[in-house]
Amino acid sequence: MNQKKQLSILEFSRLTGISRDNLRFYDRIGLLCPEQRGENNYRYYARSQLNSAYLISSLRLLEVGLEDIRRYSTGRTPERMLAFFAQQEERIQAEIARLRETSEIMKLRASLAREALAHADGEVLVEERPRERIFLCPPPPEGMSDEESESFAYEYAAGKGIHAGYPAGVLATPSGGGWAYRFYFKTGGRRGNAWKPAGRYAVAYGRSIPDDFERAWAGLHAFLASRSLRPTGSAYGELLLDELSVQDTGDYFGRLEVPVAVDSCLERGI
Repeated sequence: MNQKKQLSILEFSRLTGISRDNLRFYDRIGLLCPEQRGENNYRYYARSQLNSAYLISSLRLLEVGLEDIRRYSTGRTPERMLAFFAQQEERIQAEIARLRETSEIMKLRASLAREALAHADGEVLVEERPRERIFLCPPPPEGMSDEESESFAYEYAAGKGIHAGYPAGVLATPSGGGWAYRFYFKTGGRRGNAWKPAGRYAVAYGRSIPDDFERAWAGLHAFLASRSLRPTGSAYGELLLDELSVQDTGDYFGRLEVPVAVDSCLERGI
């Protein structure tokens, strides 16, 4: 095959995707020098340099420093190549994991937004819900304010490798005539440490959920009584629309759900 042996800087730029300005810069720092210089110091590259250019572009996408690339390029051996490539493979896999997690968070939040758009403010219903993996934070220390409790939960989750972008919720458990609250994160099955059980749930939607928990619970409790239902476990409150999806806090929209069963006493009128 008769191939042109040398490529002008323009041709080399088109084939590699590296701008001519960057090629000139790489030449100045000794990272990728042209094979030959013509009249007026015009740069010509060998086809054999395409592989080096592709490697440099790929490494720059991984944010590998130019000095690290130059250091490798000036002392290439099979052994150094294997060690260098193994190091970069670790970076690639870490980046893939980060992108997958970001994609998962976006899918979770999109699912919550679609659910919010499908229900009206004040709507209450009973439905079967599947088991869901969550990351449950420990109870906050006594005396903490709501804001401090939330910060405590986020710091705890971050210490366990849970991304702060995952949607958060509040687990409310009856305790001493009131409620005990714990934060949790909807991790989509990744790194969970607890389950939201499957079963029949009474589900309330509204703008006061879960920020005004007491008011939301009062409405849900009235609904349960009207249907001869009783709660059988803790309640879960989640924001479906928050600062990521709406402009004003007054448009925040949430969901409060609690597992339920038929109250045989109420059903018989006892």
